[in-house]
Amino acid sequence: MSPRRYVGRHTGGHPHDPNAPKASPPKPPRTASKPVDRRRVKKIALWVGLAACLAFSIAVLIGLVQGFYEMDHPPGGWCQDNSATCVHP
Repeated sequence: MSPRRYVGRHTGGHPHDPNAPKASPPKPPRTASKPVDRRRVKKIALWVGLAACLAFSIAVLIGLVQGFYEMDHPPGGWCQDNSATCVHP
C-alpha cells in the first residue's frame, strides 16, 4: 500500500496533504462568561449529596435516641412492667 493513499485514523478520513500549513485554525473570540466546568459541577453535586445524606442520617439517629428514651420514660405516668425506671404507685 502506498503511503500517499493511506488514510489513517487521525486524519479524519482524508489523506494527509504534505503542503498544508501546520498552524491550527484561528480561535473564535472569547465571550464574557466562562464556560461551565462539568468536573466542578459534578464535584459540587457530590458534596451536596453527601451533606444531604449526612443530615438525613443524623436526623434518623436523633429520632432513634428520642424513641429509646421515650420507651424508658413514658409520658402520662403509665409504665411497662419490664422497664427499669418503672415505679408502681
